[in-house]
Amino acid sequence: MRDFKDQLVALDPNFRYRGLNQTRIETFSDAVFAVAFTLVVLSSAVPETFDELRKSISDILPSFICIVLIVVIWYQHYIFFLRYGLQNTKTVTVNTFLLFLVLIYIYPLKFLARFLVELYSGLIFGMPDNFMDDFGGEMNSENMTLLMTAYGTGATFIFMAMAWLYRHAYKKREQLELNKYETFTTKVSLLQNLLMGAIPFLSTMVAFLHPFGHGAWNFGIAGFIYMLYLPVMITFGYLVDRKTKQLFG
Repeated sequence: MRDFKDQLVALDPNFRYRGLNQTRIETFSDAVFAVAFTLVVLSSAVPETFDELRKSISDILPSFICIVLIVVIWYQHYIFFLRYGLQNTKTVTVNTFLLFLVLIYIYPLKFLARFLVELYSGLIFGMPDNFMDDFGGEMNSENMTLLMTAYGTGATFIFMAMAWLYRHAYKKREQLELNKYETFTTKVSLLQNLLMGAIPFLSTMVAFLHPFGHGAWNFGIAGFIYMLYLPVMITFGYLVDRKTKQLFG
């Protein structure tokens, strides 16, 4: 059976991983991410009636969306510490800020995911009469603006924090003894997180400025912007792969 180090080679055989030994920073961070997962699950009450069961089933997709986003953030976090193994004060400070953002935005994320899933379902299959009642009857334009700008701002800062960590690693490239390929990969990761932060920022601007009016369509489009992650990251990955082949053959 291959040992742990051999298994890591499958991630990127050209990158020398400096954080093979887990530190207390990573242990603490993993615990915080575990709490975030727990909060997503516990935000749904155990159903006691058929009506509550129906609502619980409809909550599966929003919960899945939340978990996927948390996993994306966790994986980026995991790769960073695996690559560089940084433990200095600045790393701890930015990491603490990142974990704080993850925790405080769990409930806005879950609320927004549930609202958008039901909104899209209503736009496609017809809006139910009690749609707004399911959200306390308070989903007016002002509150939707507050919700989506709050969540979008949080998501933006989360990926900006990851970009900040990669910028910090890049500035310490000589101390870390990064070779040409590792330096290039660090810059790519920095740009990748900036792109991932740009999408929620764009959604926030749409929600806040109301370019499509003050109705459900404006907020639907603001939510739809998050689906740009797939084409944007696929295109980015293609361009990076082509550039990597040009530089390193």
